[in-house]
Amino acid sequence: MNVLKRIVSRFTARGRSLALVSQGRICAVNGDTSNAINHYTKVIDSPESPRDVVAMALLNRALVFSRVGEEQRATSDLNVILGMPQSIPVIKKSARDKLVRMKRKNKV
Repeated sequence: MNVLKRIVSRFTARGRSLALVSQGRICAVNGDTSNAINHYTKVIDSPESPRDVVAMALLNRALVFSRVGEEQRATSDLNVILGMPQSIPVIKKSARDKLVRMKRKNKV
């Protein structure tokens, strides 16, 4: 049944968006940061992506930007999340925490 749900979910906007986020995570874990950013950006730019999934993609893209030294772009994505009323509280907390860590890192 779980496999069937996964197959059916690929035909919904949420399912397609979550699949792209998942592909982005796989790329990020494997060090393919360029493709990870591309997958997350597709979700963010798609008008059919649910807002909570967009927030997830923004957080993940910010983490990749930070990892490759693009702190300004990471900060921008994190601030967008904090301004989104539809963001899941856990995602907002993660965004705030990452901003704090980035500020501490830059002070040293």
